[in-house]
Amino acid sequence: MVLTKLGTLYRKWENWILPALFVLILLLLLGLRFDYYYDLNDDVLMKDILSGVYTGAFESRNVQMLFPLSLILSFVCRIFGTSYVYGLFLCVCQFGSLYVILYRSMRFVTKTMGKATLGLLESLLFAALLLPQLVFVQYTVTSGLLTAAAIFWFLTGKKAEEEKCAGGFLKKNLPPVLLCILAFLLRPEMLILLLPLAGVAGLWKWAEERPVFTKKNAACYLGVFGLILAGLLIGQAANGIAYGSAEWKEFFRLFNARTEVYDFKTADILKYEENKEFYDSLGLTEEEAALLGNYNYGVDDRIDAGLMERISAYALEKEGYFGKSLREGIWIYKARLSNTPGLDFDAEQEFPFLLTEAVLIVLLLLAAYLGKRAALLWQLLLFGGVRSVLWMYLILRNRVPVRISHPLYFAEIVMLAAWLLHYLKEGQFTAKEKLSARRWLNPVYISVILLFVTAFSLLPRSMEKTGEEYASREWINRTDTAARVYYRSHPENLYLADVYSTVQFSEKMFRDGETHLGNYDLLGGWLCKSPLAEKKLEAFGYVSLEDALVNGENVRLVSLKGESWEWLEAYFRERGLVIRVIMEERIPGGTEGNELEVYRLQKEEIS
Repeated sequence: MVLTKLGTLYRKWENWILPALFVLILLLLLGLRFDYYYDLNDDVLMKDILSGVYTGAFESRNVQMLFPLSLILSFVCRIFGTSYVYGLFLCVCQFGSLYVILYRSMRFVTKTMGKATLGLLESLLFAALLLPQLVFVQYTVTSGLLTAAAIFWFLTGKKAEEEKCAGGFLKKNLPPVLLCILAFLLRPEMLILLLPLAGVAGLWKWAEERPVFTKKNAACYLGVFGLILAGLLIGQAANGIAYGSAEWKEFFRLFNARTEVYDFKTADILKYEENKEFYDSLGLTEEEAALLGNYNYGVDDRIDAGLMERISAYALEKEGYFGKSLREGIWIYKARLSNTPGLDFDAEQEFPFLLTEAVLIVLLLLAAYLGKRAALLWQLLLFGGVRSVLWMYLILRNRVPVRISHPLYFAEIVMLAAWLLHYLKEGQFTAKEKLSARRWLNPVYISVILLFVTAFSLLPRSMEKTGEEYASREWINRTDTAARVYYRSHPENLYLADVYSTVQFSEKMFRDGETHLGNYDLLGGWLCKSPLAEKKLEAFGYVSLEDALVNGENVRLVSLKGESWEWLEAYFRERGLVIRVIMEERIPGGTEGNELEVYRLQKEEIS
């Protein structure tokens, strides 16, 4: 009797339960094999801001994500008194996105065995493509996965003609709208990058309506777009209000100019000798310009928003908005499509995405051919055109890191996979009367077999690469872990680290859950000179980094073993101060050959 009731309950909720099982299995296997890491120290700093580690208070503004979301996360951190909140949020979003894709796929299969096969296939593909991103978590990637899940939900939903009114269609598509808004609040740039692909998905589906152009269809499809746009505008408006003070506006002028200089321009712009005339016109000496080159510009109070904007304008004038010519960009784009090694991207890392995408396009063409659906040709041409524009933009802007390229690839794959499911269902190839006498010609079987072969061929290397990266991070981050222990054991000091000495460090997501004020910071970085950075310095009795270095008795400097501080001594000497940087001790417990050293500043009288 009990088994009968459980069986009935399972059949009722099968489409919810099976995806949950596959996601939980994936989560369990990864958790047993690896610990979850923040991919970059950007996420570590955002976590520290939200959880009180940075300033000693649970801050609701963490600069990188929009205010409504950071407000909620900081509030939850305050309630539970742990820094785990941010990491848990990212993991829930990532695995939740995979769950959404699995759940929406179940409606295309009727029998339990078919659902289980499809769930297994998709889970294997997730692991083959996204294993590093699932273990080494980064908020930009998370935003991309949320957007991909939203596109998949929309494409696998019912047509407008199947709903009685536009309101029903909008209600059914409220989840993808909310996913897009959440992705935007988490990382606005990623959602905006993927929005054109979402627009292509909308055109694909709208074109399937019969008739196409009706008031109801316009209300349905434009209504979904309108809801997304309204959510984005509300989120942006709330963010503008939250950062509306003069101090925050001044910081964002600096932040935006810094982003243009450091993220989109070549390093040659920051070299003094090659740009001497320009830096002289700014009144910057070679010693002061060196602070820009090593990213420790927080040392100099003169480097403010106005000066950074002038550097940004100079970089724009010298290199242009796009860092590469159109001809060069086209050549690089073709090389990426052909997975040519030796360029400024990891061809081995991108191969799984390119192969999966190529397999899906071949399967789509086969399904369309057998189903006599010529419309696929213009749909793929539109898709190819839009994706080419997006990739060309990133290439020409010199901005194609893995955390951007891989979510973009995944969104493309999700779109193609959703449309393949749509074509297979619309063609009713699984119906007995439609089956070929030679069953191997059935596109459903071909799709399943070919995609399983693809997943199994890619998965071993994905596991191997993730294992290698995990071992590397464990080795590198022993130094960072030792440093955090050392800082806590000397609470009387404020430790200021050279930016590039710490850029390689990340952190385990669920390490200690600390929320108390950390007595360490960087000499530069994206949060430098912000109201939050000033608040942190005030907690230690200083008004700026320069004030701390000149007047602080309890200030210590930190850098990797062997790094020179001559640039800092030269900077102060040029300003009429004799300050020597003297090695005090090496932080114990670090990785051999990658240790951090602590330095004290000795002030001397000018003879």
